[in-house]
Amino acid sequence: MKKPHAPKRRIFFTILFLLTVYSIPSIFSPGGRFVLASVASGVPEINQSGYRVVQYPLPKGSTTPFAIAVDNKTGNVWFVEQGSNQIGMLDPSSGVIREYSIPTASSTPTAIAVDSFGNVWFSELSSNRLGELKDGVITEFDVPSSSEEIQGHSTPQSCGPTEVVPRAQDRIWVVCIFSNEIDEFFPANETFQSFELPVFLSGPAGLVFDKSGNFWFTAADAEMIGHGIVSELKNGTSSGITEFAPINKTYVFSFKETTSYLGSTKTVESSLPTPSGIGISPDGNTLWISEHVDSSFDSYNIQTGSLDRYWTSQTDDQYGYSVSLPNGLVINDNGTVWIAEHYGNKIAEFDPYAGTLTEYLVPCCNSSIAGPYTLTLGQNGTVWFVEIVGNAIGELIPATGNFPTLDIELGRQLLTAKSPSTTSIPLRIVQHASSNQSDLVSLEISGVSGTGILSGASAVFEPPTLELSGTQSATSELDLTIQALKPGIYDLTVSAKPAPYGVIYSTIMKLEVFPPQNEIFTYTVLIGVTASCAILAFHFFRVRRKRSR
Repeated sequence: MKKPHAPKRRIFFTILFLLTVYSIPSIFSPGGRFVLASVASGVPEINQSGYRVVQYPLPKGSTTPFAIAVDNKTGNVWFVEQGSNQIGMLDPSSGVIREYSIPTASSTPTAIAVDSFGNVWFSELSSNRLGELKDGVITEFDVPSSSEEIQGHSTPQSCGPTEVVPRAQDRIWVVCIFSNEIDEFFPANETFQSFELPVFLSGPAGLVFDKSGNFWFTAADAEMIGHGIVSELKNGTSSGITEFAPINKTYVFSFKETTSYLGSTKTVESSLPTPSGIGISPDGNTLWISEHVDSSFDSYNIQTGSLDRYWTSQTDDQYGYSVSLPNGLVINDNGTVWIAEHYGNKIAEFDPYAGTLTEYLVPCCNSSIAGPYTLTLGQNGTVWFVEIVGNAIGELIPATGNFPTLDIELGRQLLTAKSPSTTSIPLRIVQHASSNQSDLVSLEISGVSGTGILSGASAVFEPPTLELSGTQSATSELDLTIQALKPGIYDLTVSAKPAPYGVIYSTIMKLEVFPPQNEIFTYTVLIGVTASCAILAFHFFRVRRKRSR
């Protein structure tokens, strides 16, 4: 499997930021003061599976919320508005939104974070600045540009700040997508240190710190992840930073990666297409990564170096998109992974211990897409997210009282098959609901391809839909036909979709595909011959040693 040429991917990733702002007219509030806009409390839209969705529309004229953060001390929700070039703050207790105009016009704010002192930090992609909102006043700091040598000529390259991560000891870390660096800012003396990434224009995206104080990041254009050991960093160099491509043999692909401004390339193998968001598990052993090009997300085991790919449910082209484009990703203290599905128009909750995926539809705009893009964790189990198209802030709140749920029970969690062949597995759907609730539940499976539609295999459920009332269960049979899947282990997502649905329930089924019988015979012969040669060689050298004595 081959990927597009690296420069094309790089252009696509950058335009993802720029188009959202330049396609919308900018509307600015006066000076550096804030505009106070009273917004009616959001209206619950969904109340299923223990959560309800509440939405807070932006004030009139405010557009394109892009990134979001929560002040853990006050509970206030902060966000950037790309279209209106503002910083917004939502007080959940009153439903009031305050807005602060960014002094630099068309700055393209892309990220936002709150430090331990309650100060708000944000990045400005177009103006190449780091912003701080403190006591109602915005201060902007110019991020240093780098110098690139191209055929003997020195060319300045702006940082292009995209991600901001505050750390202890009053330090702010900034991801530079244009200059291919990760910078450290010291507010006390307003100075920067810049650390180069070793892979040429790798497209750094997400950044997260582990318990040891070192950082991990995604390299979207290089199809890699990176690791930085803070104690080994040296200003102006790439010391202490490594980038590498995780490999899962089931999903490995190769592509030509550009290695210099002169156009030289090398062939790279990876199993991680366009990694974007990144988070780390509470035990510090697993990185979780979203892929903002497919309908998949990944777990990377730091200790073993193994990578597993998981799939959202299929979009069914409901909003005109065949892929869900997972983007924003956060992990709570229990290890639950929360993901914003940009094109899937859902917030996904993945329990890696139970192997279950629950997806909550984000209603919007007369049946068009809301576009949840980034998300963050709030107080009391709440998940906050931005609706980049719907121009609203969304809140996913744990519900109280009785609420309906669905469970999917598989006859086997691990399915083994040869290619080609057909195998069957029973499944049982259990609904927990009030006696007067009746749902028609459709069954679906996703995995293997970028869209989640099976490739090299096909699935048939018999029956494909089940009618459930109250607390009731029903069974179906899944016939999975392997046509041309290469040997490997696949994580497939088996989904149950109540209609009309607000929540999709899924469970993970592992499929291990073995090579055809003739290939197994060939492999066995090769292994046997290799083993025999090794034994004969060992015997030969042993005899020679005896004779030499």
